[in-house]
Amino acid sequence: MGLIECHSHLLPFVDDGVRSKEESFKILQAYAKAGFDRIVVTPHLYNPMVSTRIHNIRPMYAWAGEEAKKLGIELILGSETYVGGAVDPQVLPFINNYVLIEVDTSTEPLFLLNHAYSLRKRGLFVILAHVERYRWFKEDGQLTDKLREIGVFFQSNVEGVENGEAEKFLKLGMIDIIAGDNHGNEQLPARLATALRDNPTVLQRMENLFRSR
Repeated sequence: MGLIECHSHLLPFVDDGVRSKEESFKILQAYAKAGFDRIVVTPHLYNPMVSTRIHNIRPMYAWAGEEAKKLGIELILGSETYVGGAVDPQVLPFINNYVLIEVDTSTEPLFLLNHAYSLRKRGLFVILAHVERYRWFKEDGQLTDKLREIGVFFQSNVEGVENGEAEKFLKLGMIDIIAGDNHGNEQLPARLATALRDNPTVLQRMENLFRSR
């Protein structure tokens, strides 16, 4: 089994990710070359800083899925859903009912725990995206502990691994997933493959999480 990328923005004309079909295909080729055989595309939903063309998601996913298949890659549709208010947002679950969520980077979110608990009650498994970016996220923080207690998984971007921002969380075994959050970087697949192989505990954890049931 190959590697998996579970956080990416590779659908053209959808959000702030890749800008063209040509760019998308080149990056898919780079993933195939780096040893990936599954990629979850996670267009932004509800992010106040990103304009997402919702109507383009399904047709661009259909196109990209066919192109990925030619490269031996299974393309899977999910979402990166921004959680910011009291109303439950829509999520697109992927492999084994996982959902990827993000929150404000600077302020501790008021409703995150409630949303995570609600999603868990629905039988969904919550992944909190790029935790190293959140100023409020502490290895010994009260909210961090509560999220862990209800079964929330923590994801780090490859940049966080490379620049050391995720190092303390990795050392404590708090990172469950390393992903690319690729918005159009052709070099990132190889870097992600290196980060995963340099962190075999995380790689094994990911293989267990995303193993077909």
